[in-house]
Amino acid sequence: MSQISIINAKTKDDIAAVKAVFIDYMAFIEDYLGQSLCFQGTDAEFATFPDIYDALLLVRLDGEAVAACGIKPFKPGICELKRLYCRPAGRGHRLGQRLTERAISQAKTLGYSQMFLDTDAGLTHANKIYEALGFKDIDRYYDNPMGCSRYMALDLKD
Repeated sequence: MSQISIINAKTKDDIAAVKAVFIDYMAFIEDYLGQSLCFQGTDAEFATFPDIYDALLLVRLDGEAVAACGIKPFKPGICELKRLYCRPAGRGHRLGQRLTERAISQAKTLGYSQMFLDTDAGLTHANKIYEALGFKDIDRYYDNPMGCSRYMALDLKD
């Protein structure tokens, strides 16, 4: 049986592991979309990593870093779920759902009342997770030149 741990990345090594997963995510999503995400300020994000995040979550499977996501402040009371990605080596263990659930819990602990995210409608597995956890479609909440994005929000108040 596989050993799975989901942690708040705090150490230098764990933060570096999250950054590596995020870089893999960037390569995956830019290849999938056929365009760069530089409009999101990714150069500055990675140059000062992890400064823009309130929390980083890391999943290890049998000791190997396989998935991660970040919680980023958006505006008072609202955070964004960012860069959620599971490497191929971690797939098949429901890590995307488990990681999203942990991020929701962490955002509540941090005092947020809402969580926003953007995704691509074609990423059906991710969309199913978000829908199952109660995320609802919302209007575009930031300037995004890509027309294929789907914007969602979750009310974090119990």
